[in-house]
Amino acid sequence: MTRESGFDRIQFAPRWVFLFLGGNLLVHLFLLYVWNAAGQVVSIQGTTDSTNAFSVTIMAGLALWLHLVVIRSFPSGSPLRSTWCWLTVAAAAATAAGLFGQFLGSDWLLNPLTWTARPRTGLIGQIRLTALIAGGPLRLIVLAAAMRPLLRTLRRFHFQARPNAIEWIVPGIFCLFTAGRLVETGSGWLGSHPVRTEDCVALAGLPVLCLLFFQGVLLRKSLSRMGTGLIARGWIALECAILASGAGEIILWVIPHFWPAPPAAISTLIHLPITAAFALVPALTLAAQHRAMQSAAQHPENLPTGIPALAR
Repeated sequence: MTRESGFDRIQFAPRWVFLFLGGNLLVHLFLLYVWNAAGQVVSIQGTTDSTNAFSVTIMAGLALWLHLVVIRSFPSGSPLRSTWCWLTVAAAAATAAGLFGQFLGSDWLLNPLTWTARPRTGLIGQIRLTALIAGGPLRLIVLAAAMRPLLRTLRRFHFQARPNAIEWIVPGIFCLFTAGRLVETGSGWLGSHPVRTEDCVALAGLPVLCLLFFQGVLLRKSLSRMGTGLIARGWIALECAILASGAGEIILWVIPHFWPAPPAAISTLIHLPITAAFALVPALTLAAQHRAMQSAAQHPENLPTGIPALAR
């Protein structure tokens, strides 16, 4: 997309993300307050633990749309074209996982698979499992694939920096957490304790998340030399989304040890900010492109082809 009018309509995309995030967080916090005030008698589960809430799915859909808009600004052969392609695939996986998991992978009344005399519970379970794989390990693998050309491009333009030993502490801690989870699950399996398929899918994504943590450290160190512009902020949002994903895994593991029956709203409160952080990556990039187009309109000699400089 190279026309200024196209950018004018979505120049405030970051504000959209923050407004949607803030509104939904307020609603879920209010529901938790009502649930706690009612003595935890009123059920506000809304969804099963293995599916995303509607607000998370809508946010993922918004992120996918923003990615599709951004990728049109990066012609074939651009240094970051492959990165945005992978990020778009990851956003599509998250959106598809939310849609199929929420609408066809749950036992709610509007699921057409439950309308027959004999509900197709087997097919519903398979759809739920497929959605978990697409939104979990598969999406993380695609994100790791997106980070590789990004880091290579930064190194090519001499933005790479070597992290020190202290900066590797956070990835190391998460790797220890991953090892502990694997040992815990393996001990339970050897002790004849049943291990749910959903837990196995979640565990499969933890090693990939460890790799993303290490890539995030390299990204943050490289971005420290890029300043504080909108482009750098967009990639910082990606790093924050990765860190928040790891923190969310730890929180979701800790909560059941202190809260035997947490409501599904807790999961939404954790996943919604993470999805919003991923949506901010293309949103901030669009804002940067709009600023570049305004600069091109004022100084045409700086942008003769009409394509944003960051895309070239």
